[in-house]
Amino acid sequence: MMSIPWVLAVPWGLYTPTPLAGLAIRHRLDDNADVEIDGRHGALLAVPATSKVRFVGRRWREQPEGVSFPWSGDTFRLSALPTAALSSEQHIQLEIHTNGKPLSVRLTLQNHLLRPRDGVQGQSLSDADAGLSMQKFVLRVLSRIREAQIELNAEEENDSETGWDRLQMRWLQRPAQAKEAPRELIVDHAEHLPARVADTAAHPRRVLKRTRELMPIDRIQELDNACIDWLIRQPGVSVAEKAGPRQRLRGIAREENLDTLENRVLKDFLRLSIEEGRIYLRANERYGNTERIRLVNRYLALCRRHHRELYDLGISNPAHPVTPNYVLQQDARYRVIWRAYLDLLSNKRREDDLWRWQRRLWADFARLAVVVAIDHLSSRLRVALSPLHIRNEQASGRWSDTYPLLALFVLKLGQRHLIAEVFDTTLDTEPPAFASWLSMLGCTAVVQITDYENGRHGSLCIWGIHGTAAQPLPLTDLVQSADEALRNALVQESLRTGQTANARGLVIRSTPNQAREFATQPAHLAYGMTLDVDPDHIREALEECALILEDSMNRLFV
Repeated sequence: MMSIPWVLAVPWGLYTPTPLAGLAIRHRLDDNADVEIDGRHGALLAVPATSKVRFVGRRWREQPEGVSFPWSGDTFRLSALPTAALSSEQHIQLEIHTNGKPLSVRLTLQNHLLRPRDGVQGQSLSDADAGLSMQKFVLRVLSRIREAQIELNAEEENDSETGWDRLQMRWLQRPAQAKEAPRELIVDHAEHLPARVADTAAHPRRVLKRTRELMPIDRIQELDNACIDWLIRQPGVSVAEKAGPRQRLRGIAREENLDTLENRVLKDFLRLSIEEGRIYLRANERYGNTERIRLVNRYLALCRRHHRELYDLGISNPAHPVTPNYVLQQDARYRVIWRAYLDLLSNKRREDDLWRWQRRLWADFARLAVVVAIDHLSSRLRVALSPLHIRNEQASGRWSDTYPLLALFVLKLGQRHLIAEVFDTTLDTEPPAFASWLSMLGCTAVVQITDYENGRHGSLCIWGIHGTAAQPLPLTDLVQSADEALRNALVQESLRTGQTANARGLVIRSTPNQAREFATQPAHLAYGMTLDVDPDHIREALEECALILEDSMNRLFV
């Protein structure tokens, strides 16, 4: 019997059938089915471990999350689904091959925001504002993660500083606020390209276009074979008779033409520069009127003026993909514009991918935040931390590169001495260092706790939940659903092994609007909190996270 794949609206969806806010949180994927799923918190696939998943018509790749686990008489695994950046991406055509048998499914993700774009019609004003707010938040999360990178101008004596040390300093020690906005691609363009842009756009390349048209006899300077053929077919004997009463014949006229490929690229380059500059300014509002902000503002004014001029000249948009002509590759003026244009296109693709995989970006941040928060506890003794490397390019939303065991601590909670091991449960490692049912819950990370005195074990499940909608689900609803899933998992694990499993959970939800929320009902096995990524408030947010983690770990052994 072929195992049936599922699509999940929340990571723990396999363990709870109860609808969330009136919407089903899991659907069977039958062959040739059209399935609609709530996508406001991302979505995942649960497929047989031997399956191959293909996105039809897309260049996306399947992103497995965690190790395989037993389910429904087979071995399954979880895989992340992207969030649509464009309206055309809301419908996903999947081909799932299991045991050589293909299964075709059409998925529709609902209730989530699309990436905001200038000039896009059909989006309400409220959704557009929410999209801009979400984009700013996503870039801010990325900025917090990339603070673990080694700075280009770092001094040699800081070479021994680890990624975790840099996060501790920038997140918790709160150094003086940076006096300048970060350097990004648009800043480099604003520094080096204004003169080139002004010169090229003010004097765009013109070509003479040959056209055939009727004109007075005395103005004809050139004929071609087509004009002569036309003349022969006209009635009359002499040229004057053939010219007719208006004395006009068809000849070659030369007209200036600005609508060339190189000018279309120039116009589109200015449009992308305007869009990139607006994103940069929105993401760095906190820096006020600093030098780089003024520089980008001046560059944007220049691009807007010349884009409007080229538009008025009737220059159209290029058809993608653009194949460069001789002028774009060899002309001294346009060659610089072409290279900068390619950089902007590449940057736009990266931002689209960042939007598609923002759920994995938030999970990445949540894992790092849990380690930093535990390491901030006064009762902890740091034993070991995994080497932390931040990539220069994302791997489908993931930027950190670590080992599965992120950290090892010794904690003193009251009279207890506990060993805490923090695992990244989204990495596929064999053999797994934790129970398979924790992978089935779709955890972002797991803190394995061992009581040093009596050897009792417990697990703290961490879920990094990111809302991709203008109105995400209430935190209390998410926590209640996670609590139900955790209780069901504990019951099933006890029935399977005959032993009582011990676990608690923590839902860490994103908060683009910076409104803090907590859900810490004592009757629940799962707690919930939002985590602020604003650099002015991240210390307080991590201190609150540390207290909730400490309480959750302590309650495992109450």
